[in-house]
Amino acid sequence: MIQLQTQHQASHPGKEPTVVKHDCHLSFLFSDDGLDTLFNSVADESIKAKTAYQQYSEIFNTERISRQALMELVKAKDKDCWIALHEIESNALLKPLFMSMAATLISSLPRMYGDVRFCTGSLFISRGKASTPYHLDYGSNLLLQLRGNKRFLAFSPNDPELVSKQSLREFFGGHPNPPSLKYDDSFDQKALALDLEPGQGIYMPSTTPHCTETRTRDLSVTVSLSFVSPLAERLRRSSLFDARFPSLHFIPSHLKCGVLAVYEGIKAARGDIPPRHKSFRPLLL
Repeated sequence: MIQLQTQHQASHPGKEPTVVKHDCHLSFLFSDDGLDTLFNSVADESIKAKTAYQQYSEIFNTERISRQALMELVKAKDKDCWIALHEIESNALLKPLFMSMAATLISSLPRMYGDVRFCTGSLFISRGKASTPYHLDYGSNLLLQLRGNKRFLAFSPNDPELVSKQSLREFFGGHPNPPSLKYDDSFDQKALALDLEPGQGIYMPSTTPHCTETRTRDLSVTVSLSFVSPLAERLRRSSLFDARFPSLHFIPSHLKCGVLAVYEGIKAARGDIPPRHKSFRPLLL
């Protein structure tokens, strides 16, 4: 069971970050023994980590670690850690969960927000003093807390004070950490602030700024399905049009998207466009 709590967003479900309820944490897979089996089943190149704790305003990057290092960090209860298992949506043990997450999105949200065209799955593991700095993602996200606790701050992607057009142009122009996207403590009063526990989660549309923090010695495990929806493509094309033709910024978004769609279609037919979704793959139900 996975339920998006959209009752307070009747007019625009999917437009803003939304609380989620679920029972996926009850699976044996997320017990100690289940996690051992899972960690041994993922591809080596999926295992990444970073410095456990960073300020929300810092830029972060991950690097690959060995499976042995993963197992040692998970078992070392006195050590802080931040680990991510990326591109695991096809893992045999996790695929049923990701399929259930995708089905919930498709059935619960309007097509603009919930049509899962391409997706990628991740598992985030942290313990002690660990954080994810303030950032935004291209894909929309459905995250479910499976073990432990996680402090989560999600901000509206529709607030120009938080996500300016300049930030979007930089982001879709190739800057994963847009120079103009800055975190300030004063933003916290605008956040959807959640202390996620097992059975809880959050949905976030494309380009939702967010940051997280783990504060206890209990192992925190969060699963994420990140996906490309029509919303993300509309934002990307509109932002790229504005960057290329700033004097025509007043043109309606649907016309900007139409022009870029035709242009990209022609280039794709000529083989001139590299894959845009390097880590996103078509959803296979």
